[in-house]
Amino acid sequence: MPAGSELEIKLAITDNRLFETMAADPELLAMTSGSKPVSRSFEALYFDTAQFTLQNNGYSYRIRQEGDEWVATVKSDLSASGGLSEREEWNEQVAGPDPLRKPFAGTNIGDRLALMIGSEKLQLLFSTRFTRTTFQLRTAGGTCVELALDRGTIWSGASGIPISELELELLEGSAGELLKLAAWFASRWHLLPELKSKFARGVELLQHSNPDRQIPSLQTSVRQLSTPDPLPLINNQIKSLFLAQSTVAATVTPDNIRELRVQFRRLRSVLKFFQPCYPKDSLTVHLDQLRQWSQLLGQVRDLDLLTGSWMKFAEKFQTVLSPTGQWLAQIAERRDFLADHVLYRIRQGILTQNLLELQGFLYQAQDQEETGCGETRADLFLQKTLMQAAKELRDDLKEPPGIQNIKALHRLRIRIKRLRYLQDSLNVIPHYRDDDFIAGLKKLQGQLGKIHDAYQIKSLLDSFEAGNEADRFRLEKELFLCWRTRDLMEYFAELPKLLESCRQLTKSRLHALAALRSGRGTKAGQNAGAHEPGH
Repeated sequence: MPAGSELEIKLAITDNRLFETMAADPELLAMTSGSKPVSRSFEALYFDTAQFTLQNNGYSYRIRQEGDEWVATVKSDLSASGGLSEREEWNEQVAGPDPLRKPFAGTNIGDRLALMIGSEKLQLLFSTRFTRTTFQLRTAGGTCVELALDRGTIWSGASGIPISELELELLEGSAGELLKLAAWFASRWHLLPELKSKFARGVELLQHSNPDRQIPSLQTSVRQLSTPDPLPLINNQIKSLFLAQSTVAATVTPDNIRELRVQFRRLRSVLKFFQPCYPKDSLTVHLDQLRQWSQLLGQVRDLDLLTGSWMKFAEKFQTVLSPTGQWLAQIAERRDFLADHVLYRIRQGILTQNLLELQGFLYQAQDQEETGCGETRADLFLQKTLMQAAKELRDDLKEPPGIQNIKALHRLRIRIKRLRYLQDSLNVIPHYRDDDFIAGLKKLQGQLGKIHDAYQIKSLLDSFEAGNEADRFRLEKELFLCWRTRDLMEYFAELPKLLESCRQLTKSRLHALAALRSGRGTKAGQNAGAHEPGH
């Protein structure tokens, strides 16, 4: 059977009681138009070579029993677009659970399998057993979606992990409607995206149950692109944000909060950049939602920053300072309150709803041809806007603000940060890639960030009251600020060199963009070094 493409969204169900609640929900049943749900049991076996040849090439091979029939399936993970997954899939009916290549002989995937596997044998990796209850849903806009509720277990030998998820697959109609339906599910039942397929979770289980075996991990990198269409670029950032959200949902550590905050900034930078491509003010609501999330996370991060810095200070001067204080307890209490609020909103499905609604809007705008940015226009828009941003930075760096002008240094940091995040997101397009430019922006942004943090810490300290420990707090605070002033002077001493280096890199970037715009360079700014996204 030739390959088909499936567009789907998975959401994790953490409370098994929701299966019954959903199945009986009046609003959901109204979308079925009276059709009855269908329940079926499945057992699937997953195979690969001893060297994991298929997995290393981005494929999976499964044989699944569906009633009295056996179906062999080969899947290729084409892309993950934010909350959406798109896969190429080949299906053939087979006689039983033996992993033969014969069913695919003569097809394009059969030829690929032959080249990849050669004479190697396919071996059983793990299996799944689950019950699937399916509903046919139709939205008010006419989009037809299959809802599947899956409950069961993934097995590797005697080890097992639960399957508990819903899947929405587009059968007919609009991807935007599919995303908005998923947002409704996330909001109504407090769901988070399930970013890992059954195969991916099976690989993790296999790794866990075979610690001495060299089993490759699946890659979760963002999608590489050939053209600068806004939607795939934005989807890349949404995917990264979903991944960061899942980490915070597990535990609210300072590093996890920081990473989530960074991903919000990246997404906002890309959205603001492409905002002129969409109808006037159409993105405002979504940008406001993202800004509110960023502000909330920023408050948590600031308190984490203060606590971490103070603890380093206290460790160094422990003979002078007392180990605890009322004001330190105030910080911990405020931080925990804010972190709990972040976690609550995430686990309520609010962030998932916000992001899926944003994606739904973007897909609908594309379907209705409201973006104003086709492939050619997007290229021209990118080149023009990038050049303008780089020129503004170059001009700022000709006569950079002095150390006494903290507000101007802060504005410069924001300009650099926005340009860096944008350029970083464009590095997935070969002819826009520029690792050296990103590295230079990152170094200067980092240094300016240290300076900003030093002043931010002082403001935070001023906002706390020490109560009956006021005298001790005043002394400790003065010692702390003296210690931070030493660090601040070191940051300022290194700044001129970084400013000049970034100025030269910006000039080079402008030359590359000019060549690209004139058609003289197809890979302007590209270099051979592997890109490692920074924060």
